[in-house]
Amino acid sequence: MKSAIRLLGITFFVAIIGFSMIACDHDQVTDTSPPPKVRNYEEQISFIFRLSNKFTLNEMGTVNYSEDSYKMYRITYNESAENNRRYLVICAIHGHEEAPVYAIKDFILNLDSQENMFENVTVDFIYILNPYGFEHHLRYNGDGHDLNRDFYKNFKTREIQILINSVKDIQYTGMFDFHEHRSSNGFFLEYYQKSNKQLALQILRMMRENNFELDNEYIDVILKSNNGEIYVTPYAKWAYENILKQASTGVYFDKIAKEVFIFETPHKLDIESRKKMVNILLTFLFTHTP
Repeated sequence: MKSAIRLLGITFFVAIIGFSMIACDHDQVTDTSPPPKVRNYEEQISFIFRLSNKFTLNEMGTVNYSEDSYKMYRITYNESAENNRRYLVICAIHGHEEAPVYAIKDFILNLDSQENMFENVTVDFIYILNPYGFEHHLRYNGDGHDLNRDFYKNFKTREIQILINSVKDIQYTGMFDFHEHRSSNGFFLEYYQKSNKQLALQILRMMRENNFELDNEYIDVILKSNNGEIYVTPYAKWAYENILKQASTGVYFDKIAKEVFIFETPHKLDIESRKKMVNILLTFLFTHTP
């Protein structure tokens, strides 16, 4: 009976995914004409070269397009063999989700100016994973691919190849990927292990205490936010990888790290409120007790 119910659930989930993918293909755009640049990647990352010795700068690789070339970096805070907690923070995998970019810059600069802010934590920041998308205000990279669908096996995009090659030998405690959504004025998160439910509820309670609304409208295929909470079920993870042959940061790093969260700030709010959300989250995540 349990096997039959499981099969029925997977079949239903896959059918819904198939319909949604036909209705709205988020993997690749058809218009390849280059849009105008609205931001400058080199200017945005220039501050990382002025950070103190609290940080280690690692050049991960270069992404090249016909008229653009982007060097990508892993910025490591408090790198020490004694630290048993190491986190990975990612932003701008979708280049048009800008608030986390500006918030994380402020957070890094604050780390640099404060003494021993997080003594027992090492953090790797992947600052702007999609440089082309950031400059052109696009979800996609310069080849029209959604980078957050490319965490599956051989990694066809150069950006994801560079990221994986840089972090593949690092044992992370957690991975936090910051996004923005356009569903409502509310914040929501996704987590991938039931063991992280209490941490998820702590985070959501903290957001309410800071007077931020929680989302109840966002739907990802059949996964719907409930007071800001989305638990990504094993069925969903299995279907994405085995049927659609694709995976996101959450699905990939769920196999590697204990604490894996996707955070979604609401684009409908003003940018200062969204930046505040990200900074509150980061401070909490690096001070909580696992």
